[in-house]
Amino acid sequence: MPAEALITIPIFKIEIDGSEIPTDVVADVESVRFEEDLNTASMFDIVLLAYDFEKGTWRFIDLKTFSLGSEVKVYMGMDDAKLMMTGEITSIKPSFNGNISTIEIRGYDRLHRLRFGTKRRTFMDMKDSDVASKIAGDWGLRASVENTITVHKYLCQNNQSDLEFILHRAGLIRYEIFVNDKTLYFRQPKENESASMTLEFMSDFSEFSAELSARYEGDEIKVQGWDFKKKEQISGKATEGNKVSKMSAKDTGTGMTKSAFGASSSYIVDEYLVDASHAEKLAIARYNAHLVESVMGDGSCAGNPGLRAGKTIEIKGIGRFSGTYYVTSTAHTIDRNGYNTSFKVRRVGV
Repeated sequence: MPAEALITIPIFKIEIDGSEIPTDVVADVESVRFEEDLNTASMFDIVLLAYDFEKGTWRFIDLKTFSLGSEVKVYMGMDDAKLMMTGEITSIKPSFNGNISTIEIRGYDRLHRLRFGTKRRTFMDMKDSDVASKIAGDWGLRASVENTITVHKYLCQNNQSDLEFILHRAGLIRYEIFVNDKTLYFRQPKENESASMTLEFMSDFSEFSAELSARYEGDEIKVQGWDFKKKEQISGKATEGNKVSKMSAKDTGTGMTKSAFGASSSYIVDEYLVDASHAEKLAIARYNAHLVESVMGDGSCAGNPGLRAGKTIEIKGIGRFSGTYYVTSTAHTIDRNGYNTSFKVRRVGV
């Protein structure tokens, strides 16, 4: 049989608390779904038949096979299953029906733990990367952080969950947060990295849409604050020259907006700035945060476990919209229809 005629088979594997689920449980699985989105806990969703017609008894609703807090590893792939995520069961939902009764097992990676409770506390003389490490340790996670350099005299967490607080801090400096198994990552986005794969229209995917939109925050971002000790203004700005990457685009969204509608600026007033360097970093972060959303796209393709959020990909065969994109979310589903992957991407221009 010619190589191009070989058939690949979608497969999955599920481990509960370190043990692979037995074959009779695998036979009851209706679907397996894995979803990931930047700065959000990744999710798994497993749907199983809940009734044994041969024995005339319910299955899985005794909470012995699946229970809250159990560790789940989800593997998916074509012929060869790859580890997609390690998470914990947070929801068990049986649905009783006269025809087919099912039970849905849902859970998230360990980033979800940071949602529990709220806190009021102050971090003294720490960088945002130090705060991320501290919070990771509080939840029994290792930390892999990129140094944020700026030291803050104090940072107040005011009746916020740890996840709300650290996401707010990350948003100010355009950092990403995600958890892989038991490690929390706090890092800059990787738009500058080489493409992890190439997808070509009508070869690797047949469905994709993209939208180029005007950048209303303008082509210049200015951040201003006040130094109460020195009694002087602190300021910083960012322009086209501070773009994180051109991502192989001919023109950026801010540049095209300026050409079409004229120059414009946005001001951000921050009551607490450390110094001019801090102001400039915030301005650059804000500028790039709206620049990288100049083009937003989404598509779907045959199941591809290597297509993951936080990676760059090259999309070919769609004219001016071809080029390098940054993957912001993916959803992988295996069910009776096969294995499908949907994805969302962003880009600085076209």
